[in-house]
Amino acid sequence: MYQKQIATLETEIKLLKDLEVDQKNKVSGYETLLRDNIPLNEHFLALKNKYNNEKDSLDKQLKAQKDDNEREEHNNSVKRNRIEDYKKDQEQINKKLTAFKDSSAKEIKK
Repeated sequence: MYQKQIATLETEIKLLKDLEVDQKNKVSGYETLLRDNIPLNEHFLALKNKYNNEKDSLDKQLKAQKDDNEREEHNNSVKRNRIEDYKKDQEQINKKLTAFKDSSAKEIKK
């Protein structure tokens, strides 16, 4: 009976210690902001500037990728048109070849 109570109390102590460590870690982030004697608004401005710089950089990358994509789509469209033209040319050549074979076969029979 006492062993169960001791085990329960030890578990509770461990949980409380873990909770204390977590709270200290959370507070230490704020303490570092206050420790450097720089006003908080300066920290917020720095974070805002960093965010804006990263956002601008990512927007530029996105625009460049969109431009590349549009160029590739245009190139693919041109290539598809060429393929269609080549297919038409091939069909015409095949028709001429068939007609030539037929006329040659007729001449040979004569």
